[in-house]
Amino acid sequence: MEVNNFVYYNPTRIYFGNEQLVHLGEEVKKYGSRAILVYGGGSIKKNGLYDKIMKVLRESGIEVAECAGIEPNPQYTSVNRAARICRENQCEVVIGVGGGSVIDASKVIAQANFYDGDCWDLVTKRVTEERALPLIAIPTMASAGSENDAWAVISNSDTNEKLDPWHRGYQPTAAFIDPELTFTVSAYQTAVGAADILSHITDVRYFINEHKIEFVNDMMEAMAASVIKYGPIAVKEPENVEARQNLSWISAMITGGIMDIGGKTDMVLHMTEYGIAAFYEIPHGHGIAILMPRWMEYVLSETTAPAFFRFGVKCMGIDADLDVLEGAKQTIAALSDWLYGKLGLESRLSAFGVTEDRLHDMAVKATENCGGILHSITTLTVNDVERIFRMCM
Repeated sequence: MEVNNFVYYNPTRIYFGNEQLVHLGEEVKKYGSRAILVYGGGSIKKNGLYDKIMKVLRESGIEVAECAGIEPNPQYTSVNRAARICRENQCEVVIGVGGGSVIDASKVIAQANFYDGDCWDLVTKRVTEERALPLIAIPTMASAGSENDAWAVISNSDTNEKLDPWHRGYQPTAAFIDPELTFTVSAYQTAVGAADILSHITDVRYFINEHKIEFVNDMMEAMAASVIKYGPIAVKEPENVEARQNLSWISAMITGGIMDIGGKTDMVLHMTEYGIAAFYEIPHGHGIAILMPRWMEYVLSETTAPAFFRFGVKCMGIDADLDVLEGAKQTIAALSDWLYGKLGLESRLSAFGVTEDRLHDMAVKATENCGGILHSITTLTVNDVERIFRMCM
């Protein structure tokens, strides 16, 4: 079968391991001497990371403006606030420190620095702005790999929208990945991050009806198996270095383009989760975790079973001698046990206040940017998505 043509290029310089922050100043100085430090609720001050970063920057002669308070599922209003601070202080570099939400917001801040209007214009592509400030990412948890890609996810609670724009300027110029920074991440956030990592392998690149180079399939299976192995270990043993190293590196690899080679990508579960997040506050990885086994159960057929069965055999220890359909069912059961048992995640949307009367609106929102149809290993209509939501209640 013919392989899709591709060009592979990833310009992000990754510093991996502890004590790599000593190189932060030299990375910033490549682009200027004034930076904005973007972070969330203040945990980086409690764990000492803030002081460590500021010490390196000050010793390098870099002036630092700050914007704190970036929320989970970052709001466009926070991006607007940070962009104003960035412009007022004539910042030349953006440094995003935190989870994927902070780094996603930092990407749009880097672009919005050059646009005086509402950043939502940039997110929706109503306004085009090719420029963006250089971005340096310092992730504090292993999750969706925002530190190594050119995508961002921004929410607008005023319009009940959650969008994921791509822009070449969103690709970080450098990322500092220290697995030890993730030691203080809560068991819950560690579990949510592990579920999110797995979904970026399976949902976006593995369970799709597109030909892939077999080596790429093998690589995805190796990464998925590692997440399945090390996720529960990190939940139970937060300072297990081996677990944190593996999760941190896989997080960086899942969106860096290496798994996209020779194939196409899709994201049916991600788009479906956006429908939930448009109306309810729920961590993205947890929404995905609730949806994934129910989606697999809903689309299970003789056509889809081979892909699910292969995943179970390669990644979850399912017996290769089983009947294909039975093996696929056992894979779904094993995945459910991993998510809700071993990782300890809540399995129902109702636990987050989701009510039956909003399910149709959520399904419409999930599909509206895709012409009413979601594509992956099967296609899903608005009614299909609503039925999956109902299974998750």
